Amino acid sequence: MSEKQARTRLDPETRREMILEEALELFASNQFSAISMRQIASACGVNMALLYHYFENKDELVRATLRHAIDRFVSDFSSQPADPKSALGTADAWLDATISSAPRLQRMVKLMADFAAAGNQDAEAQKMIGDFYRREREAFEGSIRKGMSEGQFRKVDPVRTARLTSIALDGIFYAGPTRNDFAFERNIRDLRDQLLDYLQNH
Repeated sequence: MSEKQARTRLDPETRREMILEEALELFASNQFSAISMRQIASACGVNMALLYHYFENKDELVRATLRHAIDRFVSDFSSQPADPKSALGTADAWLDATISSAPRLQRMVKLMADFAAAGNQDAEAQKMIGDFYRREREAFEGSIRKGMSEGQFRKVDPVRTARLTSIALDGIFYAGPTRNDFAFERNIRDLRDQLLDYLQNH
């Protein structure tokens, strides 16, 4: 957050969103358990009292950050109408939203991975993560089933194919950067083409 933004009097919802965006940035570069509320307050240009006014404790802030990132992606996806001419339909809309949300999605996937790596038992966070991936798998599975029923795709196991595609999509954001590969859009489009090659290879 810039000094100008820190000095500006903001309405509560705007201020809260700015805090969540800054927290998401911080959690992308460090494991969330290693970041203190004081560090977050400093990055946001607010004092500790104001930060605790919005979030009772760090656990609540981390959950809110995850919820914020997921909701922003779902909003992007919902604004992407499925192209009736696209073989992948709803799955294509999901992939388009993934491309347009790539920077935030990379940070979100990192936060999700940190939850898993820490063996975090936060039931609310685990439900958010589970619901997100269930919705992703359903987007792919539904499109695959539709394509098979219309004779566009060969017979495959739609549940297995959707699950593996979802895992591969995460790999673009998590494993890709570890290989210094940040070409998210290109890799997502390549994954889409690979999926279509697999489905249409009669």
